[in-house]
Amino acid sequence: MDLDQDQHPHLHPHDDGHEAAAVMESDSSPEPDPDEGALVSLAALAVEKLVSPARGTRQGALLPGVDTHVVRIWGDGVDVVVRTPRDATGSAPDTDPAERWAAEHAARHGVPTPRVLACEPEFGEAPLMIVEHVATVASDRDPWRDLGRLAAALAEVPLDAAGPASVEPERGESRVPDALLTRFGRDLPEAWRRHLRYGLDSLVPGDRLLDLGVYDEQQRGPLRAALEQLAVESAGWRHGLVHGDLAPRNLVPRGADDPVLIDWGTARTGPVPWLELDRVHRWSALDGLVTVDELRRFADGVGVDLDDALPTLRRLALLHHLDLVRWALERRPDRLVREVEEARRAIARCLR
Repeated sequence: MDLDQDQHPHLHPHDDGHEAAAVMESDSSPEPDPDEGALVSLAALAVEKLVSPARGTRQGALLPGVDTHVVRIWGDGVDVVVRTPRDATGSAPDTDPAERWAAEHAARHGVPTPRVLACEPEFGEAPLMIVEHVATVASDRDPWRDLGRLAAALAEVPLDAAGPASVEPERGESRVPDALLTRFGRDLPEAWRRHLRYGLDSLVPGDRLLDLGVYDEQQRGPLRAALEQLAVESAGWRHGLVHGDLAPRNLVPRGADDPVLIDWGTARTGPVPWLELDRVHRWSALDGLVTVDELRRFADGVGVDLDDALPTLRRLALLHHLDLVRWALERRPDRLVREVEEARRAIARCLR
């Protein structure tokens, strides 16, 4: 992901289920200014070694990125984007192959994506990925409606190879990478049920979140009721491929043609299209980054009535923030104060 979200903490990217996915969305603290010359030189060398040996008059430029260094290299018939993590120690070696798998399977089923040209787990001291650069063409299309439509299309991508480990994928299908799954298993509906059970089983007397003031004893019952209702209403949900960061910055317009969906670094699996809706809803309701009208246009593109969906989206937001505090307790105590405050805010707004 180039322009938002953190990713790849020291744990497996989805080791802790939904709360690990949450973590990828939250850590965007500023990094020191990078050495642009050194990054461009590294990117140019990677293109020479992995894509095209010609050097000629190629040029390079550092593009915006939060947790990823993003460099465009062009010239001599090459126009590509090279991406490396800002923190090499925090990157999982299986993340880029999983991102490539998600993008290629989405493209195979009609979602326009940039072509992945190279994926190297260790180039120097860090993983590196090279994708084609997609030129922007001015468009008057509604990006939020397009994003919703793409969320609906992603929900249709078949993941037959995501079944239990004992079941071999059909011929022609490759097994879904473990990095796209949660710790709750390869059976996606069962993994979701186990995830919700984990959340419910944690809301008990003596819960450490009570001591932290995330919620009080009077709120524990309503929180349990919200997760129990979520378990009931999600029982029939479909599960599939999730992009995880459907925002206009990750949509490259191409005039009248369908836009290209970029930056698959937050891809995962789970309930579709609900996890996509959940993300945009939290941007709107909790962070104020998306207007209600933009959220509504996104939901329209998905084919979901926003008014009907709002109670469910509030329950998903509660699950998300409770998960994230538990993740911080176990894995990132430096993030705990921040996540506690955000969880309190989510509970105040969404516990209805």
